[in-house]
Amino acid sequence: MLIVSLRRFRLESVAIAGGLLAVGMLALVTGRMMSDEYHDSGLANCLATSSRSSCDGLIDSFGNSFSSLQILILPLVLLPALLGAFVGAPLIARELEHGTHRFLWTQGITRRRWLGYMAGGALGLALVAGALYSLIAAVWLDITNKVTDDRFGQMYDFQGLVPIAAGVFAVAVGIACGLIMRRTLPAMIATIGIFIVVRLTTAIVLRPHFAAAKTLETEFGPDDPLSGTGAWVLSRDTVTADGLVIGREGSLNISGLERYCPALDNASPMNPPREGDVQQCLEQLGVHSVIRYHPGNRFWTFQLIESGLMLALAGVAMLVAARALNRRPS
Repeated sequence: MLIVSLRRFRLESVAIAGGLLAVGMLALVTGRMMSDEYHDSGLANCLATSSRSSCDGLIDSFGNSFSSLQILILPLVLLPALLGAFVGAPLIARELEHGTHRFLWTQGITRRRWLGYMAGGALGLALVAGALYSLIAAVWLDITNKVTDDRFGQMYDFQGLVPIAAGVFAVAVGIACGLIMRRTLPAMIATIGIFIVVRLTTAIVLRPHFAAAKTLETEFGPDDPLSGTGAWVLSRDTVTADGLVIGREGSLNISGLERYCPALDNASPMNPPREGDVQQCLEQLGVHSVIRYHPGNRFWTFQLIESGLMLALAGVAMLVAARALNRRPS
């Protein structure tokens, strides 16, 4: 049965190898371009010898050079979902659709053993594919992480342990959907839908609360005290000493401050206030920035938590699959 299960994944293995090869070639070509730009433009030397704020122009130029690569973010994030849809979902659903499961069950193979061999091969394939994908992404995004200083950003799902756990989760969900729906196409659609919902919920709702956010109060200004630390900034509010919020994301809205600062009373878009009057008002009100953030050194902690969550959900999906298999009549 082990040999049969391994043969079962020959086409899938070839397809996955082809996909990883394509991603690897893309990473090789664009990674070399990014590395050349990083060093030839002087950005590498600037970041090594100066503050990040002094390198803003070079950072912006680097980002503009490779902004077109952002169109790849969504397809690459959905690769684990495709793994679940094309490997996990058809695994059992196709056997049930064609009735070939009956032949296997008459050969002295129990249902659980049959599911164990088939699911084990699929999950093992997902594990290996995820590990290779994560390794390619780690090399590819090395320069990008140095430039953006934002591993918690759009590229978070490509790095570390999350791609591996996400692939295992997607395949497990695909197997469960195939057993419950007994039809390949509906199972594939359901797998992709469930994966997207779970990943979005995790990223938007759960991830910010994996640990208690820290709060930093600093004087209002253009300088970023967290620059170069890799921190994940959740919010950056501009507040007065009394806690009145007068700006979001580091901005300042002076509209409405005239009741506190008479010097701003006649300000308008056509007649902007003098810089000295604004500065005096800010000092009078005790305006400062309140930043809620997760330190950069929490990256691997968050990766472990999120990967553990994905693997736990994969385990739940396999329990559902086993239960559905036992309840299914021959």
